[in-house]
Amino acid sequence: MSDQPQRAWPAKLCLVVITVVLVGVPWAFKLLSAPSIGQPCGGGFDCAALDGRCVVGDKGSYCTVVCEGDEDCPGKGYCGVPPHDTWRLWFAPSPMSERVCVPRDSKGPAQPRPPTPKSPKPEP
Repeated sequence: MSDQPQRAWPAKLCLVVITVVLVGVPWAFKLLSAPSIGQPCGGGFDCAALDGRCVVGDKGSYCTVVCEGDEDCPGKGYCGVPPHDTWRLWFAPSPMSERVCVPRDSKGPAQPRPPTPKSPKPEP
């Protein structure tokens, strides 16, 4: 046997391993067990794709992906706001809102809610 003391793991390596486990395990669980695109879902980010979102459709909630244009959407879908998702319709005028892929059979593209007019400022 050797008389050398056993070396401890460096602190930075321990932090990296702990971070990978704490972040990686939930994401792996999400990607492996969550519903796939087009499948029914429970809400929020409950979808297998990293950029997947659960949105309300005319036949219940389903998984879709975030998009920037129609070319980002698979099949016959379009990039927009689901017409049956009242929260997304309400939030659509915001520059922070996301557009998602919506199937064409969802009764056409949703029209975003017009912005609320601001009241005029009183002149001093």
